Amino acid sequence: MIFLSILIFIVAIAIPSFRSQLSSVVLLRISFIIFIYAGALALNALYIQSIGSGISIYNGLFHVTIASQLLDIVILITAALILIPSNTLGDKYSLIVLFSTLGSLLLVSSADLLSMYLSIELQSFGVYILATLHRDSKSATAAGLKYFLLGGLSSCLILLGAGLVYTYTGLTNLDSIYTLISSQSSLGFTLGLIIMTAGFLFKAAA
Repeated sequence: MIFLSILIFIVAIAIPSFRSQLSSVVLLRISFIIFIYAGALALNALYIQSIGSGISIYNGLFHVTIASQLLDIVILITAALILIPSNTLGDKYSLIVLFSTLGSLLLVSSADLLSMYLSIELQSFGVYILATLHRDSKSATAAGLKYFLLGGLSSCLILLGAGLVYTYTGLTNLDSIYTLISSQSSLGFTLGLIIMTAGFLFKAAA
């Protein structure tokens, strides 16, 4: 739902004749409706019987459970509330919030090292742009550049740690890695896990 909305927004903003008929307030209101509707769809998914034990989608890259759906609802409601006082920030602000929200929703359901990395990067790209939203401010530009460099460093650490974990286990699925490591562990896996943890702490600005 959110992914299709992002594609539609990109097309709507890119076509000049269509873009001239839409104001930034209208696009923000459409984004608000998208978040509310996606939250209602996530709430409706709680009534699926097999979701109690969890549903793996996209060949195990994502694992949908009741807890992940409840977190999705909270994220979507929060994103909708963020857009309410933002009538003066322009049409690109709503697209940035859509990207960050999509990354957050995917991150909640990630069950693989690859999907987890791609989700956190998708979520971070929007935050990099939000840090430099006021282009005329030198402090905002400096903050955005520092945050981008720090995010690049943390991404390198996450990829290095994930590479070490894959080297010593041959797996990227989180459940399979946990099952393998619970029976036997190695120094390389522990080192990769420590490096990944350091990368995530850098990413969270901890």
